[in-house]
Amino acid sequence: MNNIGKWIAVLLVLAAAGLASLAWWLGSRPPPVIVRPATPGGAVVPAAQYPVVVAAAKLEQGKPIAASDVTVLNFPAGAPGTYQTPADVIGKVPSIDIAAGAMVMETGLRHGLALTLAPGERAIAVAVDEVIGAGNRIEPGDYVDVFFTLRQGPEINRGQSRLLASRQRVLAYGATAVGEPNTDNGKNGLVQPAPVAARTAVLATPVNQVNDLLLAAHNGRLVLALRSPADQQVADASLFASPATLLNVKGGLTRAQQEAITTPENQAFAGVGLPSWAGDATPARARPEYRANTSARASSPRSTIEVVRGTQREAVPF
Repeated sequence: MNNIGKWIAVLLVLAAAGLASLAWWLGSRPPPVIVRPATPGGAVVPAAQYPVVVAAAKLEQGKPIAASDVTVLNFPAGAPGTYQTPADVIGKVPSIDIAAGAMVMETGLRHGLALTLAPGERAIAVAVDEVIGAGNRIEPGDYVDVFFTLRQGPEINRGQSRLLASRQRVLAYGATAVGEPNTDNGKNGLVQPAPVAARTAVLATPVNQVNDLLLAAHNGRLVLALRSPADQQVADASLFASPATLLNVKGGLTRAQQEAITTPENQAFAGVGLPSWAGDATPARARPEYRANTSARASSPRSTIEVVRGTQREAVPF
């Protein structure tokens, strides 16, 4: 047994020496040369390059990206969430500062309804139901006319119904917004839960029409009339008398200041009152307040008695 153990030990030593020699030989060999496949004419095929949009200068948070702010560089491998052409990012707004030379990533740009608004527009939500929203057939991206009705009341001389705003763009209806997929029941053969009835619609409204929309929503009833996107006709408000503003204009304004009063933002700031906006020159007469005739009681003498409740004293007539 001692001889067998010695032979096994010798074999193990020889095997270790052989493995060490093999490892040294492999480590001393030069690295293999990667030969790219050649074309039939003998030219070497270049490695694949991937264009990526990078910042040519520092991109500031909240400032829209201009064409001169970005450039395109080629990289040996593409990265997820990057852009390939400058047109994909021009006009978009960074949510963070992006350093010069850094890749413009999708996660570094703002998203949402604010980017779908044109200058001078505001996103306003209005309450809807199946009747107001054309049987819930309205979808984001559609155009609607906003009608309203008012009942006669203390501030309104007569009931009325008229067009409030023409061709308002729908940004969101219910839980679905512009640019998001509309998951209808039964699409793609998949069983989906029953859709939830929409309760709000978000409209892109010019800032000078926001006051009108608020007055109509809080004092009357709105109706959204679905219209064809090819129909470009809108009401011309300049043909009718403008309602009086709530705030009076200051005196002694310069010509430039007087012209600035007519801007949509300043018109919205000036506000509008319900009677004037509804077409009533004067509010309806309020009913006279009933007051009991107390002259006879006041002329006759009355007796009083003092009532003490704790630390309070009160004279009660009888």
